[in-house]
Amino acid sequence: MLRRQAENRSATAKNNCDKDPDFFASLFINSPIGIYIVQDGKFIFLNPEFLRISGYEEHELLGKNSLNIVHPEDKHMVREKSIRMLKRENMDPYEHRVITREGETRWIIETVTSIHYRGRRAALGYFMDNTQSVLTKEALVLSEDKFKKVFRSSPDWFVISTLEDGFYVDVNEAFLRTTGYDRHEVIGKSSLELGIWAQPDKRSKMLEILHKEGAVRNMEMEFRMKSGEIRHVLWSAEVIDYGGEKCLIAVTRDITARHRAQQEQLRREKLQGILELAGATCHEINQPLQYICLLINEALSEHPDDNNLREIKNQCERIKSITKKMEGISIYESMDYVQGKKIVNIHEASNQGRAPIN
Repeated sequence: MLRRQAENRSATAKNNCDKDPDFFASLFINSPIGIYIVQDGKFIFLNPEFLRISGYEEHELLGKNSLNIVHPEDKHMVREKSIRMLKRENMDPYEHRVITREGETRWIIETVTSIHYRGRRAALGYFMDNTQSVLTKEALVLSEDKFKKVFRSSPDWFVISTLEDGFYVDVNEAFLRTTGYDRHEVIGKSSLELGIWAQPDKRSKMLEILHKEGAVRNMEMEFRMKSGEIRHVLWSAEVIDYGGEKCLIAVTRDITARHRAQQEQLRREKLQGILELAGATCHEINQPLQYICLLINEALSEHPDDNNLREIKNQCERIKSITKKMEGISIYESMDYVQGKKIVNIHEASNQGRAPIN
């Protein structure tokens, strides 16, 4: 494409040079592409766009060697390619670097063609700034390289999978290390097939959110490891195009330790609530219980053979034993009760009912 454009511009210049000098001057001076003429290896014409790209003033380049502004590492290549193009051995545009007046490196796409200028052979060159395109490509390569490094080395799980079926396309080392799978056991298999989702209905919910919003952020769920262990995770994902297919890139953070700490905190809060309730209950029960025991003892002193009084006294002693256990609760232990309910196992929760720890 660039070669055809260069040839067309060259033909137009040649045809109009003799026919219409004003057209020739306007074409060259107002061109949005840098144009120059070199004769005997030196610049003899430079249009404004060439000067803008190079940063030089016209008087700083006229009469100077055309290779002076070429990057030192590219001079040999530029000389060879321009000679081949002038001989019409290869008409493909070539890319090289130039050093601007300010010392900046810029990437140039260049073509040259042989012309006659003022009765002598010369080279007509077209000079296009391609720096932004080169920098963009370099940035993309750098970005891809950084992504690969992050993907591979992240302590979080990185996964790329197909959107609908959940087939694993790629996983990082953190995923394999935590789940216990080898790569060949995962790639090409679906998360449902491996049973990764401990709650498969949450994957359906996740897909609904993705279709609606295009991303999921910090969704808490449970994943099943190869060993069968259940780990708690925070899961985030976005829809991407990967190899021409809609895929997910997902980041999973293992929060099992945090979840266990939260459960332990809840357990302690429950224990604290039980301790406070037990203390208050024992206080309220002990006062009337002491008075009842006093009355029973007085009654037994008058009626020592009354079995009913003795049974009441036994039950009072039993209540005292229960309140003493309640006051000694130091851990949270529950037991099954009727209709699926659970109650505190006073005997196990109290240090009064457990064997001493040696």
